[in-house]
Amino acid sequence: MHSLLILTAWIAQVLICFYYVRLLPNASIRCIWVLVPCVILTYLTTYDLPRRSMSSMLLGTYCWFASIRLIHWIVMSPNHYNTLIPYVRRLLWMFLPVVPCTEDYRKQWPIHNDFLMSALKIIINHWLYRWLLSCSGSDSYPRLLMFFTFAVTYTFFSDFVSGIIRLVTGDKYRHTTTINFPFLAHSLRDFWGRRYNQLVSSVFRESIFQPVRQCLSSATLASLIVFLVSGLLHVHLAWLAVHDLQVALAAMLFFVIHGVACVIEAHLPFRLPVLVSWFYTQIFLLATASLQIGVFVKAGSDFFSDNAPLFFDQKWIPKLPVPNFCPK
Repeated sequence: MHSLLILTAWIAQVLICFYYVRLLPNASIRCIWVLVPCVILTYLTTYDLPRRSMSSMLLGTYCWFASIRLIHWIVMSPNHYNTLIPYVRRLLWMFLPVVPCTEDYRKQWPIHNDFLMSALKIIINHWLYRWLLSCSGSDSYPRLLMFFTFAVTYTFFSDFVSGIIRLVTGDKYRHTTTINFPFLAHSLRDFWGRRYNQLVSSVFRESIFQPVRQCLSSATLASLIVFLVSGLLHVHLAWLAVHDLQVALAAMLFFVIHGVACVIEAHLPFRLPVLVSWFYTQIFLLATASLQIGVFVKAGSDFFSDNAPLFFDQKWIPKLPVPNFCPK
């Protein structure tokens, strides 16, 4: 009953924002009408969720996405959508992020690649999960690298869904690329803008970066605000996970550091050789990773036992042998 009431309240907020708040002439009043209910609803949605649960963090992320979209469309750009259907459809896009499949994409990435990548990822993901589950907690660099690879390969289901969508639509549409080979990132901007978590990147680019840049006429300030909002989002997610203020502040520090580093990178008067830039990017990511994901790796089996990946119990999926040692 509680969940149904919260869902009904979110639906009411979306409709009230479109039919009433959007038409108010004063932007400050619109902001209050959007922000206050969204903050209250986000709190009510997430305050009693299970700790150390990826599902809890995912639900918290959806609350933030909905709030960010409403602030963009109702407060900053009230004429962005003038009819209800496109407004609702775009809001729901975050649950099934389907995009057109261009001719170039079809040539570079045939449909069978989606299924092959999904199969490869699920085997690696389940193997790393069983390995991490057998090890005690540690935030050493090898363990951080293992966890990041586990997180990257966790997207095997979106690859499979993308292949199905392409088959059903005659290769006209696909699931948006969630992870785009982040280990190939040759700069921090390449990592955050093109390689890692493209669903978050799309929402933030459309609803924070672009409207803020248009308002302030500064790509630098818009970029810093994106990282600030991302930091606040991950502070909330870290709090949902462990209820530890120090861990939450470390997550904020991670995004502040990366935001500043991306701005410095964008204003460098020279370009590093590609190989050097790639090496620097990977080292920088690994060196700062503990601020963001260290809490999960240090939790060890306490975290992993509560977050088994999809289809983990299916016996038909090939299982690689788990090494009999744990990286220090």
